[in-house]
Amino acid sequence: MYPIINLRNHKMDLHWYLRALEEVVIRVLTKTFSIKASRLEGLTGVWVDNQKLAAIGIRVTQWIAYHGLALNVTTDLTPFDWIVPCGIRDRKVGSIKNVLAGFRSSSDCAEANVDHPNDSQLLNIAHESLLKEFSEMFQLRIQHKTISELEF
Repeated sequence: MYPIINLRNHKMDLHWYLRALEEVVIRVLTKTFSIKASRLEGLTGVWVDNQKLAAIGIRVTQWIAYHGLALNVTTDLTPFDWIVPCGIRDRKVGSIKNVLAGFRSSSDCAEANVDHPNDSQLLNIAHESLLKEFSEMFQLRIQHKTISELEF
């Protein structure tokens, strides 16, 4: 999610904006996927236990913020075994898909009658939830337009 947003219309505070983006992801994970996510003191991003599910990086020019966040939904995490992601040695990178798979394999959830969405469905669910939570957090209304509706 790479929003372009004028922080003059919200709060001209970059730490606030980073925490707000983290909050968007925490709400998505909690409300949509029932995943208990949190922040870790001194580290930017969103975490589930010792796994980083969302990375956040912004750029701001004249209080216009762009870039944004990457939420691992169905990401192949194998390449992260070959590097030290974000320079953090004692933590792993995780994804929604893997966390949910862990829930399904636990004895507490083995008997639950829960739908198991495929990768495409997980991506669509995460996308819609990110838009909803972002628009609520920043009190914005999202308008969907097709390419043919746009004026160039």
